[in-house]
Amino acid sequence: MKKLSANKIRQLWIDFFRGKNHLFIDSKPLVPQNDNSLLWINSGVATLKDYFTNKKIPPSNRLVSTQRALRTNDIENVGSTSRHHTLFEMLGNFSIGDYFKTEAIDFAYEFLIKWLELDPKKLLITYYDGDNLTFEKWKSLGIPEEKLIKGNKKTNFWDLGQGPCGPCTEIYFDRGEKFDTRGSELIKNEIENDRFIEIWNIVFSEFNNDGMQNYTPLKSKNIDTGAGFERIVSILQDGPTNYDTDLFLPIIAEIEKNTDFHYDINNYFLKKPSQTKINTSFRIISDHIRAITFAINDGVLPSNLHRGYIIRRLIRRAYWNGKKLGINQPFLYKLVKIVGKTLEYNFDIQKISNIILQEEENFAKTLEIGYNLLNAELKIAKNSIKSEIVFKLFETYGFPVELTQEILLENNIEFNLNTLKELQEKHSEISRVKITKGMGKVVNSLARVKNKISEFVGYESQKVDTIINFLANENEEITESSSENLSYAIFKKTPFYATAGGQKHDQGWIIQDNEKIEILKVFKDKFLNNIHVFRGKVYKNRPVFLKLNSENRRKLERNHSATHLLFAALRAEFGSEIKQLGSDNNENRLTFDFPFSHKPSQEKIKAVENRVNSYINQEINRQYLITDLKNAQKLNAIMTLEESEYMDPILLRLVIFPEITTDLCGGTHIKNTKLIEKFTIINCQSKGAGIYRIRAVTSWEKYTKFLENNIEAVKKKILNLENKIRKIDTTFAANLPNLPNLEEQFSQIKKIEEKLKNYYKQALKSNATLVKSELDLNKIIQINKVSFYLDLNFPIQNLKRTAATLREKNPKICFILAANLNNNQYLVVVSSAVVKSDLILYKILKTHDGLGGGNAKIAQGKIQKELKKENLIELLWENIQEF
Repeated sequence: MKKLSANKIRQLWIDFFRGKNHLFIDSKPLVPQNDNSLLWINSGVATLKDYFTNKKIPPSNRLVSTQRALRTNDIENVGSTSRHHTLFEMLGNFSIGDYFKTEAIDFAYEFLIKWLELDPKKLLITYYDGDNLTFEKWKSLGIPEEKLIKGNKKTNFWDLGQGPCGPCTEIYFDRGEKFDTRGSELIKNEIENDRFIEIWNIVFSEFNNDGMQNYTPLKSKNIDTGAGFERIVSILQDGPTNYDTDLFLPIIAEIEKNTDFHYDINNYFLKKPSQTKINTSFRIISDHIRAITFAINDGVLPSNLHRGYIIRRLIRRAYWNGKKLGINQPFLYKLVKIVGKTLEYNFDIQKISNIILQEEENFAKTLEIGYNLLNAELKIAKNSIKSEIVFKLFETYGFPVELTQEILLENNIEFNLNTLKELQEKHSEISRVKITKGMGKVVNSLARVKNKISEFVGYESQKVDTIINFLANENEEITESSSENLSYAIFKKTPFYATAGGQKHDQGWIIQDNEKIEILKVFKDKFLNNIHVFRGKVYKNRPVFLKLNSENRRKLERNHSATHLLFAALRAEFGSEIKQLGSDNNENRLTFDFPFSHKPSQEKIKAVENRVNSYINQEINRQYLITDLKNAQKLNAIMTLEESEYMDPILLRLVIFPEITTDLCGGTHIKNTKLIEKFTIINCQSKGAGIYRIRAVTSWEKYTKFLENNIEAVKKKILNLENKIRKIDTTFAANLPNLPNLEEQFSQIKKIEEKLKNYYKQALKSNATLVKSELDLNKIIQINKVSFYLDLNFPIQNLKRTAATLREKNPKICFILAANLNNNQYLVVVSSAVVKSDLILYKILKTHDGLGGGNAKIAQGKIQKELKKENLIELLWENIQEF
C-alpha cells in the first residue's frame, strides 16, 4: 500500500480516469447554481444532475470530478466520530449512456489495487441480491465468495422514489482487528464501526421508477460513482481517523499555537476521557474552519438567514470549542492560510480572514453576556431549565439556541424543545400586521407651520410613544380632529417614512385612548416635517402611540434596496454613463428610468436581472454612514437630485452595500440583500426621447405571480400563432408542456413561442430559404438564420474529406451528409461557426440508435435506423437553440 499525500491521491484519481477517456470537471462552488432545490452542493453528482436527467447535453459521456460538498444535517456528530465532516470531498467517475457495470467495476479494482496498491485480500464487497452480473464480475477479479455480501433494497438499491434508480455495489476496506475484533457481521448487520471503511460506491442507474414503484429499464444506462476522499487518505496514511491525516493535522498544529492543550493521535486507542474531549474540540475547529473558509470564498457571508446563518453557526461553534481549549481571543481567522495550503487552493486570505475576525469579535461580546447569564441559571437549576430562559437568551442577547443546547447537554440538564418552538412562533405572530393603503392631498392650513418641529426615528424603531405638535383640518389648526373629514398631524417623534426619494410612505396606525386610526398618507413639508394624513377622532393635548405596518415596511425596503442594486447592475452591464432619471418604489413594485441610445435587448435585460439576483444571493449586509459631502465624494457615492432634495445638506446619509454600491439615500432598506429574496424584471419600455423604464418586483411571492400571469399570456400568443400556421400546414400542433414547476414551464413555452415565430416566418417562405452557392440550392435550408446543407444520399467515397472541403469553400453553412452502406447510414456533420457539430450528431445518434463522436467542428457516426430528411429538419428545428 502506497503512502501518499492527499493532494497526490487526488491527482492520481484525475490522471487515472483521464487515461480512461474521462473529461475532468473541476469542483464547482458550494452554492448551487440555478438550482433552488439544494441549499448546498451536498454530493459529487449534485452539479451533474442536469446531464443525468437529459436537461443538458454533457460535454462528454465519460466524466471525472473531485467535488467539494457541504452538509450540516448531522453536525452534532462532527468531531465525535471518526468520519463525519461538514466539508468533504467526493471523488467521482460517471458514465452517461456509455460504459456500465463491467467497466465500472474494472476501473474501481484497477485504481485501488494497481494505482494505490491496496491489498485485495482486505477488500469486502456488498452487492444487490439478484444482481448476478455484479456478483460474477467481482468473483472473476479474485474476490472470494465469503467476502461478497448480499444486500437488500434498503442497503444496496439507490432509489429516490421517482426517476432513474438502480442497484449499487460498495467497496469496504478492512483495517484489521485492532479496530474491532468482530468480522463481516458488522457489515451484514449494518453496525457502525471503524474497522470496515466504505471507500467506494458504484450506482448502476438502469431503471426508471414511475413514482408508483413500477420499474422499467432505462434506454440509456448510467454510472454514478462516489469515493470518499478523506476516507481513502486516512487508509493510505494509516490514520486512525480522517482527522489524523495531512488534510487536518497541519490545521490542528496551527490551532495548538494558540493553546496549552495538544492533540493526541494515540488517544483513539487509549481513550482517556479528558483527552477525548480535547481531541473533539480540535477536530470540530479544524473541520469547521475548512467549511467556513470555502463557503465565504464561494460568496456566502455570515448572517442570520439561510446559508449565512449556517456559516455563522459554524463560526460560533468553532469559537466556542476554542474557549474549551482555553483560547479567549479571536483565532479562527488565523487558520485560513493553512486551510489553503492543505488543499493547495488559492484564497483571498485577507478578505476571508477579515470577515471571520469580525464575526469572532461580535460573537465574543454575545458569548460573554449570554454565557454569564446561562451560567447563573445553571447554578440554581437541578435537572431541567425553563424554555423561556433559553428563548430570552436568544431573543434578547443573541445567544444561539444550538449552543445553549450543547452546554445543557454537557451538564445533563433538560429543557422542553416544543415549548421553545411555541415561544418562537408566538413571537413571530406578534410581528404580523394587516396590509393597508394610503391616500390624501396637501391643504392650505399647513402654511401655519413655520419651522421644523418633528423628528424622524423610523430608521431605528417601528413604533414610538409621542405627542402631537401640530393638528389641522383643511382650513385651520385644531385641538381635536373629526371622524368625518381628513386631518393632518405633525408628531414630536415619528417612525413613519414620508414619501420621498422615490419611496412611498409607510403605513400604520395612530393609537390614542385604545382607539386605532389608520394613517392614509405621509408626506414632507418644506421644513422636512413629516405630515400624517388620517380620518378619525384624535385629541392634540393627549399622548399617542404610533405603530408601523411592519409587513408593508418590509416590502418597501425590499423594493428600495433592489432599486439600488438594479442601478449598480445597469452600470456594470452598460457602463458608468447610466444615470438615474427617476425611480418609484411602493410595496408592490419598483420602477427605474434611465437614458440610453437604444432599447436594451432581452438578453441584456436578462443579464441585468441575473446580476441583481447574484447580489441578493451574496447575502451582503447593508451599512449606513452619516458623513459630509467631501467624504461622500471620496467614497465615490452615487448622488441624485431626487435624494439630496430631502436630506440635510451638511450631514449626508449613505446607504452602502459593500463591493456593490454606495449611494446617497434617505430611504429605508433591508438589513441584508438576501431579504429581497428574488428580483424579477417585468418589462423594459420606452418613455420617449431615449429614456427607458424598467419595471420590476421582488420576493418569491411576486415572482410566482409573474410566472402565472405570463404563462397564460404566452399561451394565448402561441394559440394565435398555431392558428396562423395551420392555415399553411393543417397538421401542425404546438404540443404545449404542462410542467408542475412554473419556472420550467414558463421557460419551455417561451422557447416554443420563439420557435413558432420563426417557423411561421419560414412557413410563409415555403419553409426554406435558398442560399446562393455553387451547391445544389434545393438541399439548403435556413433554420433560425442558420444555413444547413442536407444530403442523405451522398457518395460513400471520401465522405469526411469531401465534407471538410465543402465547409472550407462555404464557411457559413453547416453540412450534414449521409451515405448508405451495408444497411447502415454513415454520417458526417461539419459545422459553421454558429452551431456545434458534436451536439447535432449527438441528437441524431440518440434518436436513431447510433454510435459516434467528434468535436465542435466535425463529427461522424453510424446509425442503423434510417434518417429521413423530414425527421432531420424537425430535429434541427426543435433543438436549434441548443446547437
